[in-house]
Amino acid sequence: MKCIKSCLLVHLTLVLITLCSTLAFASEQIIFAFPTDGSGGSVPAGGLISDAAGNLYGVTAAGGAYQWGGVFRLSFENGAWTESLLYSFKGGAADGAEPESALLLDKAGNLYGTTSGGGPSNDGTVFQLAPDGQGGWTETVLHFFNGKDGRWPILAPLVADAKGNLYGVTEGACYYGCVKGTVFELSPQPNGSWTFRVLHTFGQSAIPLSGVIFDKAGNLYGTTQYDGVTNCVAGSGCGTVYKLARVGASWKFTTIHEFKYSDGAYPQGNLIMDSGGNLYGTTNGGGSTYNGGVAFKLSPTKTGWTETVLYVFGAPGKGFDPSSLVFDSHGNLFGSVPTSSNANGVSENGFVFELSHQSNGTWSESVVYAFPNTSAAPFPNSNLIWNSSRTALIGTTGPYSDPAGAVYKVTP
Repeated sequence: MKCIKSCLLVHLTLVLITLCSTLAFASEQIIFAFPTDGSGGSVPAGGLISDAAGNLYGVTAAGGAYQWGGVFRLSFENGAWTESLLYSFKGGAADGAEPESALLLDKAGNLYGTTSGGGPSNDGTVFQLAPDGQGGWTETVLHFFNGKDGRWPILAPLVADAKGNLYGVTEGACYYGCVKGTVFELSPQPNGSWTFRVLHTFGQSAIPLSGVIFDKAGNLYGTTQYDGVTNCVAGSGCGTVYKLARVGASWKFTTIHEFKYSDGAYPQGNLIMDSGGNLYGTTNGGGSTYNGGVAFKLSPTKTGWTETVLYVFGAPGKGFDPSSLVFDSHGNLFGSVPTSSNANGVSENGFVFELSHQSNGTWSESVVYAFPNTSAAPFPNSNLIWNSSRTALIGTTGPYSDPAGAVYKVTP
């Protein structure tokens, strides 16, 4: 009996140690809280990027000098983070408005991004911000969307190839007239102009929201939110994962996976790829009766692609609507959920999670940091990045309770 009690006590102690290492030893720091008057931008969107010096760059969908959003930089100086609003969008026919996707930084220090509105037909833009050498930044609109070539590059960040060509995605949809989503390319020319072309036009019901990523061969991968299996739910598809293969000067489109609700539905976040060519992503619905989404893996085979559901969200305490995923140096996956049901000691204010690869091939989920009810900036709403030393995860919160939002850092 004493042995049994001792064994149980040891087991319980180990469980408590595990829980403490998961929850109590993780810490959160608010790097920057956006001013409530919108002067520094408000409602950060799309996630952040960093440069070699550790500066952070992002966009806000609102605020700024004209209340149409802006581009900001956060620099760590004298022990504190300082914000610089690099550009405020003016809206209207001549400029963009309401950026919502993450930025892209090239080797010359230029920033590239998209706006979900603005332009002559209010269908969005692709823009460049170039440092002027005197501490300022010059904005150039590289392309105004007009509906015929796409509409609303809302959530999809741009990617670039080795030649500096930009690739992105427009959502489309049937608001103010039906416009199909597209994958597009912008190529820089010797005279400083940019050439735009559509690489693929989706069906009306596809609604692609995520950006595209490259594999080592230069092929592109992305997701659609509603295309795929007919009558998956309420007469619509549950979304797909697709591949655009470069064939000479053209591109070949292939659907490599169709979600069936039980394995996830409605992907919105961006894909990531490991060194073996496996794709990882999340869906914002499906997976169970809770409709909370899943984390999934797609592995290439000789005959196609095989999906593995790594984790199902939505049950009490497990969170809803997971963000895109990011790897650590050991191949574990991290992400965030903006809210969860209040159960199992997990706050409703959202949390940062880790998916750990186990030796038996399965994956286990743990809560890295749960935003408490007393948090000054709850509800994490963006994709995560690692800081320059890869010791902490950085993301943004809002606008569920604080309309301005904040940038936070979680150290596991």
